[in-house]
Amino acid sequence: MKRQYLNLIYFASLVLGLSACQNDAFIDEMYVEPKAVFSIGNNESFDVFETVLFSNKGEGQKFVVFPGDFSHVYNKAKNNGLACNSDGTFSYAYQEPGVYNAVWIATSMKANGEIVSSIDSMKIHVVAQGGGLASFSITRIAKMADFGSTFFYESYGKFETDKNIVCPMPYQLWTSSAIKRTVGVKFSLNSNLAKLNWKLTEGDVSLLSESATKVFRFDKDSKLMPQSIAVQSTAGQEVLYEVMAMVIPEFTQFSINGVSGVQTRDLSAFNKFNLVVDLPENTTLNALTPTFTVFNNDPNLIDNQRTVSVKANGVTQTSNVTVVNFTNDVNYVLTYTVDLGGYKYSYSTTYNVKIK
Repeated sequence: MKRQYLNLIYFASLVLGLSACQNDAFIDEMYVEPKAVFSIGNNESFDVFETVLFSNKGEGQKFVVFPGDFSHVYNKAKNNGLACNSDGTFSYAYQEPGVYNAVWIATSMKANGEIVSSIDSMKIHVVAQGGGLASFSITRIAKMADFGSTFFYESYGKFETDKNIVCPMPYQLWTSSAIKRTVGVKFSLNSNLAKLNWKLTEGDVSLLSESATKVFRFDKDSKLMPQSIAVQSTAGQEVLYEVMAMVIPEFTQFSINGVSGVQTRDLSAFNKFNLVVDLPENTTLNALTPTFTVFNNDPNLIDNQRTVSVKANGVTQTSNVTVVNFTNDVNYVLTYTVDLGGYKYSYSTTYNVKIK
């Protein structure tokens, strides 16, 4: 009986051993030598939040991708890779502009438990429209009586180019020195991971949108000067912008035959005015010579680099020289230009001038 029992144990062991050998052989037959190769299509670059489709072009049993952005950098402590779909694809959208080193890892396991891997990588260029700055404005600069006793003016920046921004300011904010002091800013970025810095010779100042910390000035030595700001991504990419506060050009004196005109701001826009000159009824209107000044000829606003042009119905005007036909209302356009040798900034105002 004891001998029969030992024979039974031997037989069971033999069967299990043969089964294990067959299983190992099966695993060995299923083993695929890993070869990491992947593609992301033919794009030279991708926009922020645009889907990047990683596709397996190699071989292996499992595939993992490290996109290379925040918390997904290959071989960096506390960073992790992302498992691909069963079909060997993976979709991902980057939140910031930058150049990322994407790493693709293919792995296979042998019957003895050994993990074999292969690695492929490529650079992925991610860009943001405008470089990452979506909007910019100068907030609550000062009250504007034209629009009510409680109205605070806010200058909404206009992107003249991808990197040059104009923030228009009414002339009364210049004369009240509201522009010539520190003011707050408001902005939005394409990524909540990026930050905005104000560039200074003594170092960068990090900005918070609508922060109570006021750090911006737009003048130097009482003259308007562009300011440099930069969007900085966590990937280390820095995109520079230039912001220019532009005083909206405005007649500070306009008269015909010694009679001063009365101007009112068009409440539909800050750079539109109506101007009425009340002349005697027998005045001949087809040949009048206006006298005018812009910005009170302030030398801090008007110099060799900061100029104003005045046109009436498309014709360039010179104060107390150019003859104008006022039989009908005349459209005046005042254009203020700041040319400091870089980007040429300009801003225009329109006047509807009427003889009453």
